[in-house]
Amino acid sequence: MRSAKDGDYMLTDRQKIILKEIIESYIETNEPVGSKVLTEKPYLDFSSATIRYDMQSLEENGYLEKTHTSSGRIPSEQGYKYYLEHLIIRDQSVEGIFKDIDSLFADKMISKEETIKKIVDYISELNDCYTIVLGSGSDHAKVVKLEIVPLNVSEAVLMIVTNSGDVQSQKIKIPDGFNMDDLLRLISLFDNAMYDHSVSEIRSVLGREASKPRIRQIVDFRDDVLNFLVKGFARFQNADSYSSGLSKLFNQPEFQERQIMQNVLNIVDSDLIEEILNDNKDGLKIRIGSDNKKYGLEACSIISVPFFNEELEYGTIAIIGPRRMQYNKVIPLLEYIAKEMPKIFNK
Repeated sequence: MRSAKDGDYMLTDRQKIILKEIIESYIETNEPVGSKVLTEKPYLDFSSATIRYDMQSLEENGYLEKTHTSSGRIPSEQGYKYYLEHLIIRDQSVEGIFKDIDSLFADKMISKEETIKKIVDYISELNDCYTIVLGSGSDHAKVVKLEIVPLNVSEAVLMIVTNSGDVQSQKIKIPDGFNMDDLLRLISLFDNAMYDHSVSEIRSVLGREASKPRIRQIVDFRDDVLNFLVKGFARFQNADSYSSGLSKLFNQPEFQERQIMQNVLNIVDSDLIEEILNDNKDGLKIRIGSDNKKYGLEACSIISVPFFNEELEYGTIAIIGPRRMQYNKVIPLLEYIAKEMPKIFNK
């Protein structure tokens, strides 16, 4: 089959209208679209033969696919991407939803956490998709002090003090055979090296410092000590997350296969969801089908938008759903929420 990616095939205005109608009809009904449905549209005043010819051309050039169970067509991944780049028109009805979002942001009787939870639940209910808000945790806060407080010969508490005044602590188990005094001296050296670096840089700074001869001369340094310190401090980087709608996602017809469900569960129950969503600090990102192959989510579309607060810490709001997603509603909704999100950081 020919593909528009392999040549310079240009869609005619009529083909663009037909493709847009097929995509939006399929999104709405989850049913393959035939020429008869299209001829009934008042703005598609063309003969059945003409529409069938254009549908065939769209299929041959990779924008549509034919199913085994119907003579109608469904959008291909390429078709969806063309739609998003050239054909999508924002659904004006979404502006009515903005008022509901505004009321949640304005409610001073609920905390920041409660506000985010309500927003996530609301979006999931609205779109029957999995919705997640992933905060940045302390990733962008600057380290003022690293400290370790011994509890006994085998346990201690790691602490980080940041420039925002936060003090975070993590209980750790000290590797067998390592001297507590040496550990205290090691943390003191790392404390100087980490000053004014962000929490997200802890791993790289510790690794860089550990390779210096003066560190290995001062303490009987072992790789397992570095590893347990890195793991201990890495826990400070875990982002806050709020999610909802997994059961609604699994009620969608595209997610009835056990393997697809398992792939989604593997992602949302692991750190991979953070890897996926933290990869778009520059703005709206839409991943469709094969864009998600690395994570086994070819059946999905993932739409994510970053947001920032006054301290320039960032987070991400995202929706995971079928490729057959109401993009003309979801995209403006997520962008609006991301724009308004800084309002809740003062709650």
